[in-house]
Amino acid sequence: MQYLILLWLLVSFPAFAETSLWRVSKGDSELFIGGTIHVLSNGDYPLPIEFEQAYKQAKTIVFETDLIELAQPEIQQQFLQRLMYAEGKTLKDDVSEKTYKALVDYVVSTGLTIDTLNQFKPPMVMITLLMAELQRLGMANTGVDNYFNHKAVEDGKTLDELESVQVQLDVIANMGKGHEDEMILSAIAETRELASIMEEMKAAWRKGDIKQLEKIGLSPMNADFPDLYRLLLVERNNRWIPKIEAFLATPATEFVLVGALHLVGYEGLISKLRRLGYKVEFY
Repeated sequence: MQYLILLWLLVSFPAFAETSLWRVSKGDSELFIGGTIHVLSNGDYPLPIEFEQAYKQAKTIVFETDLIELAQPEIQQQFLQRLMYAEGKTLKDDVSEKTYKALVDYVVSTGLTIDTLNQFKPPMVMITLLMAELQRLGMANTGVDNYFNHKAVEDGKTLDELESVQVQLDVIANMGKGHEDEMILSAIAETRELASIMEEMKAAWRKGDIKQLEKIGLSPMNADFPDLYRLLLVERNNRWIPKIEAFLATPATEFVLVGALHLVGYEGLISKLRRLGYKVEFY
């Protein structure tokens, strides 16, 4: 079950992929849309020249959410408050004894402590486990979202977003509701194989193999947790399409960066834009 790592790295927050870049157009209107992941290693730089070319042509850089607002201390505090238990309740109250014991056993092999994880709700436990292992593997360097965000600010480009910070916080806070045990157990299993999973993911990504990304990411998520699939992907894609069409109605060129799994599959943005009559081609 590799979908949890993929959904977190390819859905929630952006970074980069070598071939996941498309030009979307109709008549004289165009924009670029790039598939992204959350974290990079040093070996993933420099970025593909196509991303830099799309950036240079774009007047507006569009992210999933406002990264400057997201980095504000008060927003980070809200994030923690949403994903931490109020006094008197702990993780033990939301998971089975078997799941909790598996987590305790796993934590022994990490630099984390069960006392710290006890304070976190299941989505934050999953995020903490994955990010701790990515850091251990040297795969948690700054992603391309921040790279292009800083660059756009310095260059005076316009910034925009597809959803508010509060909407994104709501999505993360509601991940896995009703499936807390499965989410934590899957995260534990996947962190043990994270290095090989990352290589498989990047190999498919670099070849532009969207069918493989769909096979290893979308299909397992939809089969095992259809509610999560709809919350994280389908519903957000449906909300984003009108904004993307509004960008395409302007004379300016935009560069849209979203998690790669938002682009693939029948419910993905690429397929939806094609069905709406737009020309979509690899850039």
